[in-house]
Amino acid sequence: MSGAPRVSVLVPAYNGEAFVGEALASLRAQTFRDFEAIVVDDGSTDGTAALVAKIAAADSRFRLIRQANGGTQAARNAALAVARGPWVGLLDQDDVWLPLKLEAQCALADADPRANLLFTNYQVWDGTRTLETRYTRRDKFPEGDVAVRLARSCLFGASTVMVPRALAVELRGFDPELRNAGDWDMWLRVAERGIHARGSFEPLVLYRVWGGNESLNHVRTADEGVRVLEKSFGRPQAAPLRAACARAVRHARAQLELARASNRLDDSVFVRASLHAAFVHERTTKRLLEWLAVAWPVPLGGRRTAAIVRAKLARKFGAVRTRR
Repeated sequence: MSGAPRVSVLVPAYNGEAFVGEALASLRAQTFRDFEAIVVDDGSTDGTAALVAKIAAADSRFRLIRQANGGTQAARNAALAVARGPWVGLLDQDDVWLPLKLEAQCALADADPRANLLFTNYQVWDGTRTLETRYTRRDKFPEGDVAVRLARSCLFGASTVMVPRALAVELRGFDPELRNAGDWDMWLRVAERGIHARGSFEPLVLYRVWGGNESLNHVRTADEGVRVLEKSFGRPQAAPLRAACARAVRHARAQLELARASNRLDDSVFVRASLHAAFVHERTTKRLLEWLAVAWPVPLGGRRTAAIVRAKLARKFGAVRTRR
């Protein structure tokens, strides 16, 4: 390719032979064509590398890098290190971009020079049918300075986001220790510098849910949420964001205890201890009632109330969860 493309797309791939071809085909179908795609094969043991190499041989915009397995964030960093475009976008190996995705985001960048995080709405998809849409209300759509909201949860699907390459490099890329929450950690660090998000309310990404999604491990995901917020206290933050992170980490610690309890629902002592710990972290009426329901004496109906709480935990953490 002659000259730098406008967008560099970072694609981490690990044993993704079943899906990565569809992800890359969605890139080739983009109406906006001034991009490069850097696919990092992260130590795959299947045919991922061969499949990507074949695509790269047919289209010079695609490039394959191979490395020993280091995880999603390490693969993203390897791609970022050689990216040339002023904007970098993320595409996970099992997701799909709709054809107007890049065109819409580049138009947003042209319309608002302040924007330093571009994203789109997305649909949760099982490969055949749409299960849900991430944002269904305009008033909940996270545009502008969303730093305080971002402290509470990851607002953006990873495969929807583009950020300035210079900013991603300045922030030293993604934290390889955060297997699931590395994207949220990055967006929070952008927010600490002053975030101005612009997005397409039209869903332009399909986020695939299947048994191999890393984020379906709810205990690990909850644990990483705590780590993301605890890390943030070691960096300079504006007072409103600091206060929001302090509130959020209490909630995140409580969620981790609930996730742990959901893995051992047949152990009443463990569940009771976890729910008590959740209440200690987040002293709300809801947490207190959850704990009391499982601690209530059996002769006074404790068996029934405990069963209700266990069923609630099973539904909350056993169902398919949308990822970041």
